[in-house]
Amino acid sequence: MVALTDRIQGRLKELGKSARRASIDGGLTPDAIRNVLRSKSRNPRRDTLEGIARGLDWTLEALLELQSGNGSSRANPVHDVPLISWVAAGELTESNDPYAVGGAEDFIPVSYNRDTLIALRVQGSSMNRVAPEGSTIIVDFNDRTLSPGQYYVVKHDGDATFKRFRTEPARLEPDSTDSYDTIFITGEIEVVGHVIQVTRKLT
Repeated sequence: MVALTDRIQGRLKELGKSARRASIDGGLTPDAIRNVLRSKSRNPRRDTLEGIARGLDWTLEALLELQSGNGSSRANPVHDVPLISWVAAGELTESNDPYAVGGAEDFIPVSYNRDTLIALRVQGSSMNRVAPEGSTIIVDFNDRTLSPGQYYVVKHDGDATFKRFRTEPARLEPDSTDSYDTIFITGEIEVVGHVIQVTRKLT
């Protein structure tokens, strides 16, 4: 059985992330994953495991499968996710079927075996540190609970937009090398879904 620490290190290398960045992306303290890798935290709590999974762009289920030696998410059956337009994403509601809304432009193969995923092609440079223009984001339509430090597609002024959620104060931030305005949340925000993966090249 491959150790959890080896799997985490392999995933960090695959994503090109540091342990610190993955910890922060997962909503954990900056040293959380480093402590697991150094065996300072031998039996991580469930909330820590959930944060590690988020920071590594994995589901908790995938992380637990890794821990029990059942293989990585890449070993799971390939699932085709519909690539839809931003206009169609902005029309999604909880009652919509994400696989029927607006018609798919294409289908993107991913290793997540869920029927609540959509794909969107990134436009513009407001999130170019994590998702350059032309890359594709995979969004879990079923996950609408905002967690600090995580990335979401939300509706703002009637349109769908991709941003990072932060608290104190609650806001949606760009993650860009260019200058873009932060959206401060003063009322209820409509969440389309949680961004769980960025695919830089699809073909």
